[in-house]
Amino acid sequence: MVENPTAMPPAAPDHPGFAASVVAAAVPRPSLLGVIALIIALVAAVGAAALSAITGFAAAYGAMSRAISVSPEGLENLSNDQLLALLSPFRGLVLWAEIGLGAGTLLGIWAVAQGIVAIASRRGRGPAIAAVVVASIGPVVFAATVGAAVLSGIAAGANAVG
Repeated sequence: MVENPTAMPPAAPDHPGFAASVVAAAVPRPSLLGVIALIIALVAAVGAAALSAITGFAAAYGAMSRAISVSPEGLENLSNDQLLALLSPFRGLVLWAEIGLGAGTLLGIWAVAQGIVAIASRRGRGPAIAAVVVASIGPVVFAATVGAAVLSGIAAGANAVG
């Protein structure tokens, strides 16, 4: 076996650098970075999905009940412009649903980035791993929740009039 002549030997216990490295390894790192990442990930996944689902349900309910009252024989008789005009009275609700989508996206990206930094720097690894997982599945939770809420709003709006 050939040894590298330029490699430094490992520090001995009596070497001054040895004590500093042992003390640095023994000091616990604060876990606040990982905890904050987890909180942000939960707000991104749960909060954004809840905001968009509530407003999406209300907008779909209102648009469907309005559509039934405007065209009782069916939506297929309406033009594309007329279909889009059905959402006009509910544009505030649609805007809040879009705000939920945008906020969830930005907070989710932030949580993933901060979670990766916390994992790499060993500052709250457990919560940071959970933050990365929660933020990564957040879009699936968002899509399923909002999709179900909008479909429920459409069904409730159709049954409310008829």
